Parts: sequence; C-alpha cells; structure tokens
Amino acid sequence: TYIYSGVISSLEAIRAAWPDTLMAILTNKPVNPSRDICAHFGLSRFFFQNYGGNSFHTKKPDPHGLLTLINEASAIAGRTISPAQTIMVGDSHVDVLTARNAGAQSIGCTFGLAPQSLVTTPPDHLANTPTDWLTILGINR
Repeated sequence: TYIYSGVISSLEAIRAAWPDTLMAILTNKPVNPSRDICAHFGLSRFFFQNYGGNSFHTKKPDPHGLLTLINEASAIAGRTISPAQTIMVGDSHVDVLTARNAGAQSIGCTFGLAPQSLVTTPPDHLANTPTDWLTILGINR
C-alpha cells in the first residue's frame, strides 16, 4: 500500500482553500485496516470519518454508506448538506455508481484500482492525477 504522488499536497490544497469542507472515506475494504492505513500515512487528519465494507449491512454501490456520511457531515456542519452538494472521489465504476445511487456527483480517478471500468461507467469528472481534483473543484494553487 502506498499513497499516489500528489495526494497529500492536493488534500492540503483543498483544506487550505476550503477549511470547513468535510471529507470522509467510504471503502469496501474492512474498516480497521482502512483506518490503520490512513493513520500510518498521515491521512486521518483530513477526514472526519472512515467507514469500511463491514461498517454497514450493505457495501458500495449501495448508497447507504454515502448517505450516512452526508447526514453525519450535515450534523457536524450544523446545516443540511444535500447529496447534490456532495462529490465522491473514487477509482472504479463502483464509486461512480455509489455516487449516482445517492444523488451525488463523482470524480473518477484513472490512477487507481480499476480505471478501465470508468470507460463503461463514466463519472461526472475524470482525474488523471490528484492535482486534477483541484482543477475540477475550481481551486487555484
């Protein structure tokens, strides 16, 4: 396991531009290894929550986990955050479908697990590098 080049600097740029933005992790990997990986690589500081494939009774692409995160983010923010105001970043068709099923937007990453699946299930936006997230989000570096 490793972090793709540009991930940390891009997350830092998002945090600097939008310090109140709430970000979370939703993976189909088991939750404890996911949390351990994030802690090991210093990623936990960016995310208010980290849920895994065993955190709920269903897994992605079922929208339950993403909708739960949206509700938790709304409670933390003290205002309603709608699915339409939410962007899910992922590296496969499963993430794109999860976003669609929840009514959220998607950014598909071609540098991840299954970029070929983004051809048959295209995301709203396509990122070839983590730095592309900033362009898609309208953040100037």
